[in-house]
Amino acid sequence: MCGDNDSFDEEVADSNNDSQRPDAEHDTMVDHLVDEEEERTHHEVDDVIRILVATDIHCGYGENKPNIHMDAVNTFEEVLQIATEQKVDMVLLGGDLYHENNPSREVQHRVTQLLRQYCLNENPIALEFLSDASINFNQSVFGHVNYYDQNLNVGLPIFTIHGNHDDLSGKGLSALDLLHEAGLVNLFGKHNSVQEFTVSPILLRKGGTLLALYGLGSQRDDRLVRAFKDQNITFFRPSAGAEDWFNLFVLHQNRPRRAMHRSTGNFLPESLIPHFFDLLVWGHEHECKPDPQYVASSEAVGDGFYILQPGSTVATSLTAEEALQKNVFLLKIKGRKFASKPIPLKTVRPMIVDELVLDKIPPGCKPTLKTERPKRKDGRYVDELAIEAKLNEMIGRAKANRRPTQPELPLIRLKVTYDADWLDVTPANAKRIGLRYESQVANAADMVVIRKNTKSTDSKGKKQQGNSKGDDISDELGHVSVANLQNIINDYFSGKKFEERMTVLKPSGIGKALEHYSEIDEGVTAAAANRNFDATLTNQIEHIRTALKQMPLPPIDSLDDLEAFQDLIAKDLMDLKRADYERTAGVSSTHGPMEVEDEDEDSKFYMPVVNNTEPRKSSFSVRADDDEDEVLVDSDEDTPSYLKTTKTTRGRGARGKAATRGRATAKKNIRSMEVDEDEYVMVGDSPSPPPPSQSTRGRGRGRSAGTKKRDLSFF
Repeated sequence: MCGDNDSFDEEVADSNNDSQRPDAEHDTMVDHLVDEEEERTHHEVDDVIRILVATDIHCGYGENKPNIHMDAVNTFEEVLQIATEQKVDMVLLGGDLYHENNPSREVQHRVTQLLRQYCLNENPIALEFLSDASINFNQSVFGHVNYYDQNLNVGLPIFTIHGNHDDLSGKGLSALDLLHEAGLVNLFGKHNSVQEFTVSPILLRKGGTLLALYGLGSQRDDRLVRAFKDQNITFFRPSAGAEDWFNLFVLHQNRPRRAMHRSTGNFLPESLIPHFFDLLVWGHEHECKPDPQYVASSEAVGDGFYILQPGSTVATSLTAEEALQKNVFLLKIKGRKFASKPIPLKTVRPMIVDELVLDKIPPGCKPTLKTERPKRKDGRYVDELAIEAKLNEMIGRAKANRRPTQPELPLIRLKVTYDADWLDVTPANAKRIGLRYESQVANAADMVVIRKNTKSTDSKGKKQQGNSKGDDISDELGHVSVANLQNIINDYFSGKKFEERMTVLKPSGIGKALEHYSEIDEGVTAAAANRNFDATLTNQIEHIRTALKQMPLPPIDSLDDLEAFQDLIAKDLMDLKRADYERTAGVSSTHGPMEVEDEDEDSKFYMPVVNNTEPRKSSFSVRADDDEDEVLVDSDEDTPSYLKTTKTTRGRGARGKAATRGRATAKKNIRSMEVDEDEYVMVGDSPSPPPPSQSTRGRGRGRSAGTKKRDLSFF
C-alpha cells in the first residue's frame, strides 16, 4: 500500500517557528538519524524505536448513514496495514478509537476482528518494558503489558489513551477497557481522581534508546487548566539518568481557544505544559498538520518542545480543515533525537468544500417583484443553475483527484450565500437540489447549505449593508460548529443593552442546548435533539426554581403581601442581572474592573457577585456542587522506586533536575455564607406569578389563595 520507507533519508520539513528552533547540535528533531547502510548491517543491534502515530479514528462514525457507514473502519484497517508494512515497534493512538462510548455490536465486532488479525502474530518485539505495569495500567487486574502475557502472541503492540468520545461514563469504563482486558490494546493515561493527576510514564528500551511515554486521557479543559495552575498535576521521571530518556507525551484536548465566555477559554495553553518533554502528540484536533511545530518556552533558544498534530483519519464534519489530506505518521526515535514523516492515507473518501456567493442578478432576469425568484427565458431559476454549475465543477475535481483505493462517491459541501441583489429573494431548496446528485455523491441530502448575508436591521427595518464581498456574516455563519456556537451566542447577547439581557436562561446555556442539533450530522435524530434541547433548558429553569424556594419566605396573609413578595423577588433578580451586566462589561459602578473566576460547570450557569461583601438577607444563593464525580477512587499508590517527581524547570539543559510541578497541599476554604467557594451565585428571572385566586382540589374549591398554607407550586 505504501512504498519502501525503511530509510531515514526522508527529509523532515522545517517547523513553522524556524527562528526559535535550537541549532542542529542541540535540536531533537533531525532530518537524518542513521545511515541506511548502517541500519541494514547492524539490524540486530538497532537502537531506533519506530512508532506509527494516529489519532481520532472514530470507528463507527456514520454507521447509520448510507455510503459512509464503513469509512472509518476501512481506514483503521489501512492504519494497521501500514504499521505491518513499516515493521514498526508499536502503534500509538491519541484517543477516540471509537466514535461512541458505547459502540454498536457490529462496530465492536469488526474492530476486534482487525486487532486480532493484525496484532496477534509471531513477530518478535524488541521493546523492553521497564516500568511497573500495575501502575501504568492500574485500571486493569492484569499487571503486565499485553506482549508480556504468556497466553497471548502479540506481534504488534498498540498503546492508546482515551479521548472525549471514549467518555468514562458510569463506572469509569469505556469500550477501550474491554479491548485492554482482552489483551488487544494497552490502555494507559486513565486517572481515578479528577482533582489531582499523577502521571507515571511507561518506560521502554530498545538497544541504547530509552523512551518515557506519558499519557493523559481526555479531561475537561477547565479542570485540567486549573490542575496545571494549582500544581495539582505531577509528572514522575526516572530517578537515575533522566537526561538519557526521550520524553514523549500524548494527550487529547482542545488546542485552540474554543470559548470566550470562559476565562480558561476551553482549551489547554501550550505554555502550561512542562518543558522537559521532547515531543507532544496532540489528539482531538482533526486538522492534520504534517510538520511538527516547535514551541519555545522562553527567549532562550532550544528550551522548548515539539508538537505533532496528526489529525483524524476520517472526516466527521464537512469543513475545509477536514478536507485536507489525512495522514498517519512514522515516528523514529534514537537517543534524544527524532524524525517524523507523514504517510498519506489512501482509503479516505474524497471531500471537496467550497463556497458560492450570489450577489448580482444577470441583466434580463430581474423579476418585477423583489421576492420573486429570477428566471431565465427558458423558465429555469438563475440561482439553481449557478449552484448546479458549481456542484458539477466540484464533483469533477473530486473525480479527477481520486485515487484507485478511495471510495468512488465523494463528499461535497457547497456553502451558498445570498447577498446584495439576492437578499429579498426566496432561497432555493437546498435539499431538493442535493437529491438530484444522489447517484454522484455520498451525502446528497446535506451537500448544499444556503444562507443569507443579512445583518441586523434598525427599528425601521432597513438592512445595514455589508462590504462589497459580502463575506462578514457568511464567514461567521458559514463556519458555525460545536466549537464556536456558544461563543457566537455569547457575543451576541454580550453586546445587548442591560434591559435586553437574559436572566433565567443564560447565553452559555442556550449555546449548550443548541449544540444538540449539531449532533444530528453524527447520527442523532431530530427528535432526540429536540428532547435534549428541551431537557437542557428545563435544567436551567429548575435550578432557578430551586434557588427561589430557598429564599426567606415572609408571612403572606393578603394579596398585598403576595405582591410585595413578588416585588422582592424581581428586585433581587434585577440586582443580580445588573451584576452580570457589569461583569461582562468589565467594569463595576463602585469597584472598577473586576476579575472573572474560572467557571467550572456550564450546566449550573453561575455568575460572580459584584464584590466580596455579604449578600443582603433577602438574596438567595446555591452551592456549586459539581455534577460530575469528583473522585471515583481515592488511591495513593506508593511511588515506584525507579521514578521521582519533577517540578518542570525551563530550558533543555535543566531536564532531569529535581522538584515537580507538584501537588497543591493547601485546600480552598469553603465559605459557609450564602455564596459558594468561588463566590458564584445563581441568577435568573422569577417565574410567572400565580393569579390572585387559585382553585384547589377537594372541599376548599373556589376559596381564596390567601390562606395560611401558601401554594408555591409555581416555583
